[in-house]
Amino acid sequence: MRTNSIREIRRGELSRAAFEAVIRYGLRKTTLEKVGSIAGVSKGVVLHHFKDKGALLEAVFRRSNMLLSGSVVELYRYAKTPYERLWAIIFANFCDSIFNRPVCQAWVSLISEVPHNKGCQRVQLINNERIRSNLIHELKHFLPADEVQEVASHIGVQIDGIWVRAGLLPQIIDTSTAISEMEFTISKMLPYDEVSAARHKEARKKIETVADIALGSKIFKEKFLRV
Repeated sequence: MRTNSIREIRRGELSRAAFEAVIRYGLRKTTLEKVGSIAGVSKGVVLHHFKDKGALLEAVFRRSNMLLSGSVVELYRYAKTPYERLWAIIFANFCDSIFNRPVCQAWVSLISEVPHNKGCQRVQLINNERIRSNLIHELKHFLPADEVQEVASHIGVQIDGIWVRAGLLPQIIDTSTAISEMEFTISKMLPYDEVSAARHKEARKKIETVADIALGSKIFKEKFLRV
């Protein structure tokens, strides 16, 4: 048990170092030597835990998706209504901890590897399905049953699109801009009469405050960003 624990800790450190390497150098220039250098270990240690660069990239995907999942779970703790849970999903995808220019650029670089790496494909499909499932669970409170899945897919595409633009385009797309774009999408795809609009606004405000505190806390960062 002790050995497994140490091994998992080391793999987590190397996954984090690999992601940092992609942020610094881009995917093409990221090497096992550079990952080892960032982690403070030799290339041999990296190879001991990951047989090749492809396996390391798969671990990076798993780690990034763990951060997203952890953000959703954390915000769900404070969300009490369908409105708040829907906005928890949105804020989890665009919180400052994971949505910033260097990370978005690294993500775009990594996502280009998906068609060529079956492990990365599996992880990305699982992540996409998790987001879609979360959205479907909440959207059924707002829409007729026959519209839920299509709207969930459109919102998922919108989330991905904002990430891609944030990683590719020269202008900076920050969390506030991303959330406002998602609010526009929600207003067009969901019922948005005067009462609904007020409830969405109230839910967004609450979850935004919670996200600033909960996702920016030392405990959350140590649990999900440094392990």
